[in-house]
Amino acid sequence: MSDQAEKLRNRIKRQMNGNPSKTIAIISGKGGVGKSNFALNFSISLSKHQKKVLLFDLDIGMGNIDLLLGKSAEKTIANFFTDECSLDEIIQKTDYIDYIAGGFGLNHVIKLSGGRVDNLLLELGHIVYEYDYLIFDIGAGITDELVQLLSSIENIVVVVTPEPTSIMDAYSTMKIISLHVPTVKFFLLGNRMKNEKENKQVMKRLQTVMNSFLNKDSVIIGFLPEDSSISLAVKKQIPFILYKPNSFASKQVQLITSFFLTANTFISIENERNFIEKLKHFLIRK
Repeated sequence: MSDQAEKLRNRIKRQMNGNPSKTIAIISGKGGVGKSNFALNFSISLSKHQKKVLLFDLDIGMGNIDLLLGKSAEKTIANFFTDECSLDEIIQKTDYIDYIAGGFGLNHVIKLSGGRVDNLLLELGHIVYEYDYLIFDIGAGITDELVQLLSSIENIVVVVTPEPTSIMDAYSTMKIISLHVPTVKFFLLGNRMKNEKENKQVMKRLQTVMNSFLNKDSVIIGFLPEDSSISLAVKKQIPFILYKPNSFASKQVQLITSFFLTANTFISIENERNFIEKLKHFLIRK
């Protein structure tokens, strides 16, 4: 009870100070591009700057956050959707971040229906003042319900690898989101790149297509290399930013973290208030 009371006090204090969570979604056009690994290490990097972070694994039934942490969550997002648990009840704690597991090996498929998204947005409205950052790890594939959720998130990081299929799928995903949310901001992150030169070549190509066909600007925020420390960390089920904090990959994540901590042009209190207003909009739209 004392923990719950302290949580409520902190939530009210942040709400009175007008400090809602900043929201960032991590997406990709296809699976297997290292999106969850980046989301986890980015979240931990934010926490090292004294930020309170909740990482939300929305790759339902195929979640990787547990595996990457070497943990097994007692409750997952499946319990929220099927057992009427609150988000507070399914939040898992670590030394660095809190997280909500996506679950894997489920006995049945859980779809994000409109009603379930409404319930999720309502619960998010309850905890939005409790954290500095809400990071959403979004599963591959875009549905109407996911677009609805992404519509309330101001900043979207798109993870892209050099493979042509990854580039085209990323473009297709951004096109669908842009058609529904014209004001969305995209931040491009390369993964498994040989070097900065390759990253620029791939991202410039993607930016050119977006400008030509969508009339949409985007921001390149960096890249992660092909780094043996990443694969070793995955095998050991330790986030690479903790396993090898001085590796090139870890330093790249730190640079990306610094960008989001200082880029007030892209992430502002005004924009994050829009997140809350959009939550209210979806909840009363019917």
